[in-house]
Amino acid sequence: MVSLTTITSDFTIYSFFIILIIGTIGNICNLIAFLSKDLRTKACIFYMVCSASLDLFFSNFGIIIRFSTEYFGNNLTNTNRGICKVRGYLLVCLPAMASTGVLLATFDRCVSTSSNARWRRLSSIWFAQRLFIIFMLFILISSSFHLIVYDIRNGTCAPSPGLAAIIVALYIILSFLIPNTGMIVFGIMTRRHLQQLKNRIVPISLANNNQQLGVERTNRQLLILIFTQASVSTVLLSQRCLTYSYLVITSSVQKSVEQQQIEYFIQQVSLILMYVNYGMTFFINYCSSSMFRKTFRASIQSLMNRCFRFCKCGQMQN
Repeated sequence: MVSLTTITSDFTIYSFFIILIIGTIGNICNLIAFLSKDLRTKACIFYMVCSASLDLFFSNFGIIIRFSTEYFGNNLTNTNRGICKVRGYLLVCLPAMASTGVLLATFDRCVSTSSNARWRRLSSIWFAQRLFIIFMLFILISSSFHLIVYDIRNGTCAPSPGLAAIIVALYIILSFLIPNTGMIVFGIMTRRHLQQLKNRIVPISLANNNQQLGVERTNRQLLILIFTQASVSTVLLSQRCLTYSYLVITSSVQKSVEQQQIEYFIQQVSLILMYVNYGMTFFINYCSSSMFRKTFRASIQSLMNRCFRFCKCGQMQN
């Protein structure tokens, strides 16, 4: 009879391999769509481009590190203190930074639909670039204590038991809870702003009316795109936050072999779902927004045409 540990190991390897391949392709497709000339001038898309880049880096870094240390015999994480500390630091920083990118995109949609002109001015590329840098620096600095508390203990890379483990668990909870709570709050505020806009009656000409309808259609598609991703992210990251916090807090508790196997299976499923969040955003965007689908197809067609012209020019020169 196959043990639960063996089933968990095989399930995890195949799942991570699928996420690594499909997620890498998906995140590259995300960048192709977001960097199109129709979208890249918008502040919320700047945040989404940064988030997609971090998704790509984190999903590849995290999965490759896990493959090399847990399945292919590379034991540097559990034998080299420097690698242990850097791994613990980056595996907390990178997902927090990616989630913050989505949070800032929801913030941009909130201020862009505000009736206050001062708030609407915050929806600009100039402001978005500076705000993003400030948040990224804050996350990098505030997470630096992981470089201290993570160390090799009993042959395993883990934070110090006791107070340090509790602080790590609390930080992880906050790093997931704050962005996801912010997404919900900004979503509610954006909905309220849109209701206020509908209640206003302003006489406008037919040309202005068509232009206004086009802007509203674009904003509606951007809202669907961003808040669908934010909702999925909230669900997938919340479950990982809870399971990982439980693991860290109970790391020093004596457990039976059966309990350890069950908890290991739950933790691995939770981990896979978290990587799904960072590796599969393209498919969420593609399914939720018709504007995204149209933009992506146009971007791929333009890219293929450029490649075709380049190959044709190369053949003519030869």
